[in-house]
Amino acid sequence: MLKRSRPFALVTVLVAGALVAALTGTAMPLPAGQFALTGHWVFNSVLQAVFHIDGATTNIDAHADVNGEPGSQVVQSDTHGYVVGPSVITKFDKATLATQESISPPANELPVFIEVVGGPYLVYRNAGKVVRLSDPPAIVTVGGAVGTPIVTTDGTMWLHRQDVGQLCTIAKDADRVGGCPVGVAAGHPGSMTIVDGKPAFVDTFSGTLHRIDNGKLGEGVPIGVPLSPNARLATNEVGGKLAILDPQKQALVLADTKNPPEKALAVALPVGDYDGPMSTGDVVVLVDRQSGNVLTYTPDGVRRETKPIKQKGGTPRLSRGEDNRVYVEDADGTQVVVVAKDGNVQDVSTAERPAPPTSQVSVPNPNQGTSTDIRVVAPPPASPQSTRSTQQPRQPTTQRPRPPVSPTTPPPVPPGRPGAPPSVSASAGNGSATVTWGTAPNNRADITAYQVSWRSSTGQTGSMTVGAGARRTTVNGLTNGVSYVFTVAATNRMGTGARASAAAVTPKAPVSPAAAPTNPKATFDVDDRPTRDVTVSWGRPALNGGTLVHYQVTATGLGTRQVTGTSVTYPQVEASRVVTFTIRAITRTPDGQTLTGAPATAVHRDRQGSSS
Repeated sequence: MLKRSRPFALVTVLVAGALVAALTGTAMPLPAGQFALTGHWVFNSVLQAVFHIDGATTNIDAHADVNGEPGSQVVQSDTHGYVVGPSVITKFDKATLATQESISPPANELPVFIEVVGGPYLVYRNAGKVVRLSDPPAIVTVGGAVGTPIVTTDGTMWLHRQDVGQLCTIAKDADRVGGCPVGVAAGHPGSMTIVDGKPAFVDTFSGTLHRIDNGKLGEGVPIGVPLSPNARLATNEVGGKLAILDPQKQALVLADTKNPPEKALAVALPVGDYDGPMSTGDVVVLVDRQSGNVLTYTPDGVRRETKPIKQKGGTPRLSRGEDNRVYVEDADGTQVVVVAKDGNVQDVSTAERPAPPTSQVSVPNPNQGTSTDIRVVAPPPASPQSTRSTQQPRQPTTQRPRPPVSPTTPPPVPPGRPGAPPSVSASAGNGSATVTWGTAPNNRADITAYQVSWRSSTGQTGSMTVGAGARRTTVNGLTNGVSYVFTVAATNRMGTGARASAAAVTPKAPVSPAAAPTNPKATFDVDDRPTRDVTVSWGRPALNGGTLVHYQVTATGLGTRQVTGTSVTYPQVEASRVVTFTIRAITRTPDGQTLTGAPATAVHRDRQGSSS
């Protein structure tokens, strides 16, 4: 059984072991057992080292030398840590702090990091692949691009496939997709989240929240605020509300999860380039890449903290630990901002290796019959989260204090490939799409170009290269009605860096009023006199991107009717009367606007006995 070590018990074990080892001159390694997912590991690319931060105390309680690529991040399992870079994943043992092996990632893109029971997981959204860093690692192929996943308390991962309109699941410890039991609107952008401990889906196109219960999609509850297609959700609620970042509107939306819901809040954000949101359960965390600030908000929309990231170059990274804390790293891993569950914000420097801890003890002085205080330098702990040792400590002996070790200046880090561009988004046009992105971290070598590539739901691919100063490009020649995923990567003299993808978009022809109904007719029995029944019929017109609401039929002197079919009968029309019937299709645009289509006419005349 796994047992979670409490911070005070961990400190007691480490200090006792280090003290005895220092006094006796004999190392007493702590046993390598099972560890709980507490705290956070960060990779410092300047020092080529990993540091473990105790989330409760914000102290660095372990560090080790591990080689990695610039821009790498660390994800942990019970017993191991993994330094994840664009082209290599390096595994190290959390008990011995020794590097063990390297793993090749399945795709050249920045994955989503998830630390949960059954994991950790790396989710490569554009490639549609999930890596479970077990022993041995397992790669699960989903079958297409996916959105940001969630994991419920039973270890089940849920993923949204926008292209086919499916919500798929991967069970804890599974090596394949268990199925896609829930269907949603195909092509609609949306996000998964957890509400009341259960999975839920937010359709950002229709602005509705759908709870999922027993594998069934619940009725949509209106969010109450129109959302942009690239709006992003926190994967868990905050104080009973959904936290939604709408970067296009520069707003944080806090929407009630009850049915019927209370009025949603739309909090205006300072102008910036935001990453997030993430939720600790009590506060929402955002990062403004432009100002280099970490911002936290309460469920009522009140800004609680603003903490600057000292190194503003590059792209800061957010991650949520299983301890419900949010950790924000700078681009090189030299600073970590820790946001506690209650919203308390602490700054931790990981720019230098910590000095060895010292302890002071009293030992008998045989010459004077008194005690003498000596300073003991303890070696680094063998593990940041070790279980209690069963070995008995030996009797201490006197030892002279060790001379202090002078810190050495680390060698400069060589240039590397660029990091992933931030804030990649795409908006659909008529047979086209416009792709935008932020400045990618150059990792000490100037960016020379950006590569924009795409893949459609039908397997079509393409790419283009734009200059280093570009932050937007339009891709033409796309097929309307087909979903596309766009990916952007930066290039410098060291090569092409990690890729970042936008949510899938579907080009469409612009919505316009419907065409005139086809083949309009007014038919009747010519022998019926002095009145007769006249039936007006027509064919369905081109709707030009709109959704049919009904047909509007106006008859001269007989008023107007709304018809859902393609025919209507007017009874008891005088045989001698000339009546003109005008038919129009009434449609609705995706944003709710009503359009009236072009007219078609049919005429009743007695002398012809039929329509004209």
